[in-house]
Amino acid sequence: MQQVVPVYTILLVEGRKPAAEHLAPILNDQGYNVVTARTRREAWAKVQEVHPIAIVLDSPSLRFSSHRFCNALRDAALEIPVLVLLPEGKKIDRSIGARAYLRHPFFAKKLVNRVALLLPAPDGEILQVGDVILNVEQRCAIRGKRESRLTPKQARLLEVFMRHPSEILTRIFLMRQVWDTDYMGDTRTLDVHIHWVRKAIEEDPGSPVYLRTVRRVGYRFQSPEEK
Repeated sequence: MQQVVPVYTILLVEGRKPAAEHLAPILNDQGYNVVTARTRREAWAKVQEVHPIAIVLDSPSLRFSSHRFCNALRDAALEIPVLVLLPEGKKIDRSIGARAYLRHPFFAKKLVNRVALLLPAPDGEILQVGDVILNVEQRCAIRGKRESRLTPKQARLLEVFMRHPSEILTRIFLMRQVWDTDYMGDTRTLDVHIHWVRKAIEEDPGSPVYLRTVRRVGYRFQSPEEK
């Protein structure tokens, strides 16, 4: 039986710029159905019309705020992952609320890889950082001979870390990605889940080498060999 490969619709929002700089051909070549928009009003209309699986915002070319657009999506309870393209040299501002970020300039392959991270996880998708392995669909974490079954929230938390290796992730970013909330009045839930993830992947959860605390900021996940 021939396997049916889903055709994903991507909403690409970029302003006026030379045709040679347009990003749609890159994504079209990957088999995506690319729908484009130039203005905030047009982008919002396309969201309602085509229900994209993901959105790419080319912020340097836009005349509206990517931050406000992402807030509007969240306020409308539209859980559509967003990739924000940033100007060269600009620091990542995770308060924007996007799922992923990429700075100009970049190679086409980098854009394709970032967009792929926004798509639904196929059955049995495997993530690996160092010798920590996560089967996303089965919510199974493996390190060495140890295999741990995770709850949905534990698995989602570990997935977020493994999709952002070596990056410092703030507590509010993790709350948004895993619990879809900005409420920081009680972070015990996050602390408890960090504890259980460490128990699943660390030799000594009390002295973690993979999932490290960055004091007064958040956490960083990376292989010890990369330090």
